Amino acid sequence: MAEENQTPEAAAQGGNQQQGAQMVVQHVYLKDASYEAPSPHELEQAQGQPDINLNLAQRTNQIGEGRWEVVLTVTVTAKQGDKTAFICEVQYGGLFQFSGFSEEQMPYVVNVLCPNVLFPYNRTQVANMVQAGGFYLPPIQPINFEAVFRQRMAEAQGQGGQPAPGDAPQ
Repeated sequence: MAEENQTPEAAAQGGNQQQGAQMVVQHVYLKDASYEAPSPHELEQAQGQPDINLNLAQRTNQIGEGRWEVVLTVTVTAKQGDKTAFICEVQYGGLFQFSGFSEEQMPYVVNVLCPNVLFPYNRTQVANMVQAGGFYLPPIQPINFEAVFRQRMAEAQGQGGQPAPGDAPQ
């Protein structure tokens, strides 16, 4: 009886061992990376550190039975006043094989577990590129993809819909 009332998140997390659910990371790869510092010579050194904005995006593509490609994009934009100090965008992809997860569990697995695997790669690449560009970037804090997923689910339920397995946290 208790299992019938479980949320997809709880079932995906706690039911893995019972049901034999498994996620295998087949491949993690740098899909695309770019860094641009349009005019660092125009920045005022006396104004201190630039304002930093971090954006996340995710694309998913089911490429076979239980096999998904997930691409997590992290974009960091730094501005000082109205001038852009730098823009850094990194896309890391992963090929994941899933077995034993129900259809209800898949949105959680694809939108929480997969980004948790990919984000550390994105974060490291962004930090390396920004440093190579001559700027200092404070450490990028971990992202709670579960909280983002729950927020999106609540928003979707408020609008009368439910996100598909490939819908991503933004």
